[in-house]
Amino acid sequence: MEFCLVAGLGNEGSTYRGTRHNLGFEVVDRLAAGQAAAWQKSRQAQAWEARLPDNRILLKPTTMMNASGEAIRAAVGHWKIPLNHFMVIVDDIDLPLGRIRLRAEGSSGGHRGLESIEQALGTRDFLRLRAGVGRPADSQEAADHVLETFLPEERPVVARMVTAAAEAVEAWWQNGWEAALPLGNRKVET
Repeated sequence: MEFCLVAGLGNEGSTYRGTRHNLGFEVVDRLAAGQAAAWQKSRQAQAWEARLPDNRILLKPTTMMNASGEAIRAAVGHWKIPLNHFMVIVDDIDLPLGRIRLRAEGSSGGHRGLESIEQALGTRDFLRLRAGVGRPADSQEAADHVLETFLPEERPVVARMVTAAAEAVEAWWQNGWEAALPLGNRKVET
């Protein structure tokens, strides 16, 4: 049986915990917890990994967001993961808070973590699940916005979005791409 890899992007360390940029980490943490899987330092990539049944692997790169491609390339290469068995989960400022979007390919949309992966793998043809964190206020830089923690009133929506994203990943694992599409393209209640 072939391996399957789901990477959640974020930045390691307590400084970044709970920030908009770490939404990918939150989703893979949810998936690991649902399977009672423990995180351990990977020997194959600069990352934390959690092994699930049926050759499913969760990954949290420790390279910082903008260099995520290094860890992804190492993991994909080591486990010989076909790109149709690889998904990345990222935050997206161009989607409103509560919206998730699943695509089989596409541009980075200016997301530096995705740019790093596209460059490292030499392709844009991999699954990407984007989780909306909303646009910054007019005077705020995008980099500052994504490094802020969610407001307390936003956390319930974030929790529902993390659940929705995890459900989409699980549908993909169990029944394939088409089953995941309706779950991966929706807006949770705000």
